[in-house]
Amino acid sequence: MKLKQLECIAAVARSGYNVTAAAEKLHMSQPAVSKHIKLAEELLGLPIFRRNSKTFVGLTEVGEAIMPDIERIMASVENILNLSQHHNIAALAQLGIATTHTLSHYRLVQILPAMQHEYPKLPMNIIEGTNTQILQMVQERDADFGWFSASDLTPYSLQLRGIFMLPAESWTSVLVVPRDHELNNKPFEGLTSLAPYPLITYITSHKEPSALVRAMAGRGLAARVVLTARNAELIKNYVRQGLGLGIIADMAYDPERDSDLAMYPLDRWMPLFNTYLVWHSDLRLRAYHYDFIDRIVPGATRDAVEHYVRHQQSINGGEQGWAI
Repeated sequence: MKLKQLECIAAVARSGYNVTAAAEKLHMSQPAVSKHIKLAEELLGLPIFRRNSKTFVGLTEVGEAIMPDIERIMASVENILNLSQHHNIAALAQLGIATTHTLSHYRLVQILPAMQHEYPKLPMNIIEGTNTQILQMVQERDADFGWFSASDLTPYSLQLRGIFMLPAESWTSVLVVPRDHELNNKPFEGLTSLAPYPLITYITSHKEPSALVRAMAGRGLAARVVLTARNAELIKNYVRQGLGLGIIADMAYDPERDSDLAMYPLDRWMPLFNTYLVWHSDLRLRAYHYDFIDRIVPGATRDAVEHYVRHQQSINGGEQGWAI
């Protein structure tokens, strides 16, 4: 009996006896899957699946008896392939991740140690940039993945062509001010409290007004932005120097390390920022790619990602994004 026949039997059983779904998972045609199963049954001289007309509806007694052995064989094959990929990882190109300073400094630092432990021979390269630069690196294949934040994807619509995109975690903005600032002696009224003061925030990579400027304008307020930076640590240091009030991501404020700064949440007045993991549709995903995606995007198992990719390919790059 051939391995492909066992693979088809296992896939049909795992897919609830749906041959079409099994064929999609195996990247095969439905007739090819049915043919392999028929050949296996002819070799055994007994049916493996119960049928209702031409539809599989369950396993026969023989099928029930042999399925545990088939599953063990398929698990062993998967282990062999994974082991092979781990040992050959040094011969592969490095894992390139283009991202913002904020996500690199406060989120990737929590993920990469586990990746390095799992793939000790895999070189990893972290490249920081603006959203536009990140998408350009993915488009030009200078990075395998891009990970960036945005409250609105409209400014990046052209750069997202030919790109697979999954929404990951979200974050909100917070205001940081020196402990001795006069703002701390007044009732905090959100963006209205910011209007009289110079502001320091993240640089934008597009020509549209920033989320802060839009949010304040929507309330009839003018944002007096005097400094912009890519780096939240720089913004906090500028605040400490008395150059203005800082607006940063909530993940960038540490109550212990930044105890000299007072923090005010702005989630009631400013939009939520979503983070997105992107890669070019030409990228051939390997085991370590799937592993990285799963660590960034909640619920992004290999099966879920493969289903998303097949769906996007079937609609030729229609609406981007997904839902688990």
